[in-house]
Amino acid sequence: MPVISTPRRLRAVTLAVGLAYTSLSLLSCATGEEYSGPLPTPDGARFVTDVYPLLLRDCAFVECHGKPERFFRIVGPGRARLDPAIEQDDPVTFAEVQLTYERAQSMLASSKNLEDSLLLRKPLEIGEGGQGHKGLDDLGRNVFSRASDPRYVALLAWAKSSGPPPTAAGVAAASAAVEQQEEADL
Repeated sequence: MPVISTPRRLRAVTLAVGLAYTSLSLLSCATGEEYSGPLPTPDGARFVTDVYPLLLRDCAFVECHGKPERFFRIVGPGRARLDPAIEQDDPVTFAEVQLTYERAQSMLASSKNLEDSLLLRKPLEIGEGGQGHKGLDDLGRNVFSRASDPRYVALLAWAKSSGPPPTAAGVAAASAAVEQQEEADL
């Protein structure tokens, strides 16, 4: 796992804080209501095991949330990488999980209730309480067709959870477990 130098980490943290502020500003513009509350703090370990793989698989395509200019950016193995020097099939880095967690966390900001947040409404079909989303598949379907979809249920459960953010040790352990499972499947 690459080590991030202190100046690089400082730039990343500064960027994340700035992007979180921008997200909250955009939220107030979109809803006409100003959000001034704290961001939710969903469990980082649960994010690493339950939500990050889901977001990486369903949302992190280079032409979607893998694009660098997208606020809700998702990066990792087999998709767009945070550091272009990292090979596509190299294990996930802590910086990739941390960036994705912070972006997902900021998308949970809502002046009403958590279920009204952009992270939970945009990928859900409009008929199920969702919101417009350009991420439709070739058949015109959204990421989640129903609120009862097990992937949506996992995303919602994580959003409602509480805990510390992901840790480097947690990401390393989850990455090792995935590699062991892949080797066992061969």
